[in-house]
Amino acid sequence: MKLIMKQRILIAILALTSFSIVSCNKDYLDTSSPSEFTSDLVFTSPTYTDYAVTGIYALLTQDQMYSARLSLNYATNSDIEIVGADANSYKENTNRGLSNYLGTPDNNSISREWTLIYKMIERANLCIDGIKKSPVMSTADSTKMKAYLGEALTLRALAYFELVKNWGDVPYKAEPTKFDLSNVYLPVTDRDTIYDNIIADLLEAEKYVPWVKQGNYTSVERVTKGFIKGLTARIALFRGGYSIRNKPGFPTERGSDWRKYYQLANQKCSEVMQQGVHQLNNNYIDVWKKLCRLELDGTFNENLFEVAHGLGRSGEMGYSIGIRFYTNAKYGFGNNANVVNTTAYYFYMFDAKDIRRDNTIAYYTYSNSAGDVKEIFQTNPLSYNFAKWDQRFMGEKWSALNKAAQGKFGYGINWAVMRYSDILLMFAETENALNGAPTAAAKLALKQVRRRAFIEADRPAKVEAYVDALNSESAFFNAIVDERAFEFGGEAIRKYDLIRWNLLTAKIQKQRDDFKKMLAGTAPYDALPKFLFYKYETNNEILEKSTINFYTDRGAVDIAGFTRIPWLSGSTAANITSYIERIDLFSSGLNSAGVENRHLYPIPNSVISESQGTLKNGYNF
Repeated sequence: MKLIMKQRILIAILALTSFSIVSCNKDYLDTSSPSEFTSDLVFTSPTYTDYAVTGIYALLTQDQMYSARLSLNYATNSDIEIVGADANSYKENTNRGLSNYLGTPDNNSISREWTLIYKMIERANLCIDGIKKSPVMSTADSTKMKAYLGEALTLRALAYFELVKNWGDVPYKAEPTKFDLSNVYLPVTDRDTIYDNIIADLLEAEKYVPWVKQGNYTSVERVTKGFIKGLTARIALFRGGYSIRNKPGFPTERGSDWRKYYQLANQKCSEVMQQGVHQLNNNYIDVWKKLCRLELDGTFNENLFEVAHGLGRSGEMGYSIGIRFYTNAKYGFGNNANVVNTTAYYFYMFDAKDIRRDNTIAYYTYSNSAGDVKEIFQTNPLSYNFAKWDQRFMGEKWSALNKAAQGKFGYGINWAVMRYSDILLMFAETENALNGAPTAAAKLALKQVRRRAFIEADRPAKVEAYVDALNSESAFFNAIVDERAFEFGGEAIRKYDLIRWNLLTAKIQKQRDDFKKMLAGTAPYDALPKFLFYKYETNNEILEKSTINFYTDRGAVDIAGFTRIPWLSGSTAANITSYIERIDLFSSGLNSAGVENRHLYPIPNSVISESQGTLKNGYNF
């Protein structure tokens, strides 16, 4: 199925590009050629319509979308995800600057993302309009055409959702560009109105698109009913959540009628749960092994929708996020996994027995500048990586490419836009909020997520007793805030969760404060060791992780068979000073220019200059 999807994307790029040119240029209307993909041809054929819709999917694989930028650069910083770099680069007007909320309107990266998302919306508008006007809609093939319509509506909603999450109020256009350009130079539309419109689109789309494994929808690389319902829930929570507003004083405010939208989110999550098509994979790390092996999960379908990347063509997962690999004799060319980093602060957020901790956080690199063929302990507590993407999980085809590589190439790992655990946790969150306390159903949903995070012997205490003790609305909400951090680290979710809860500034400040307490050795971190001791398994390649004393003080004297390194408060004064400087630079633009919680990006200067006076920046940009 993955190969078929990639072939469709390549064909669709050619088909839809020709169609788009013909549709937007009057001169082409006076000529006719069998090779032209006009709307008269495309949308009278289900096959060509399929190619046209696949052309929308094709844009999802671009660097500016889910190959790299939206999934990696734009989703940092939070309290658990940071940009890994030297201190000076945090101040640059680059992707690192964007991650630290320091982007300015002249940043070319912002312009590229904005333009490509609107290109995706234009392709979707062409398909939606063409399908609705198609004579095939009144034939026996109407069911198939309606499904394509549902996909196009969903992909347009996803594109607008990314725009609003990152820019706030933006121009909204739900029709193809007119020849006279009368619907091009539009002012911004209030984000709540956009949310309402795309929610309505999704409610229509779910009527047309089947569940995965029904009809021709054999994999989650295409939009199916479960993802549409899940995306509706996610957007509804943002519609009912908080964001900075472009009005005097730039307040952070909640959307109106939040209960209405939480009820909708609750309903849609419940429908996915009741259907049973999507389930949790019993093994958390198997989710990531399958993704890294470029293997679809046809058993559990935990991932509701995956962007279909192609090996050698697209996808920076494993390269720009994942365990850091230096070039070495065993695995070949190294990666640059310092685009999205994490820290010892996130490590110590986890329960020590949580299986997800070591499957999410890599406190080591593989190899080093000397080319050693083994895991190397990372002594810098601000330079940990995300372990979900691991070159050792990759298959033989990738390995052959990487051993011959002299530079960067597309790893082909699909981007999971939504997982079933998100459905469970959104359901639990809304049950708690709507009822003023956690219901039995809310607790059960939270328990499902936590059960696979702990071995069976630990579940009575870490799952059952832990969740059963959460009896107030605030206690349960705080547990959801934590659980989503444990479950989704590195998955482009945490930053946006904190925004919609109005917790972004507070949680980032807590990260700073707590990390400084770790470095000072003060409560509640006064019991952490000043030195860590580690050793290797008998193969002298893999760290024996169960013997590392992250929580136990073993003193400052060498122990036979172990390597001793200084840790946190035991670091040198120079290192502690450097760590503090970096932690203060993380997200340093979030409260700047006299604006609090400025989490949105500016509209690019190039877009403003071309808008004929309809657009301008707010938020003191």
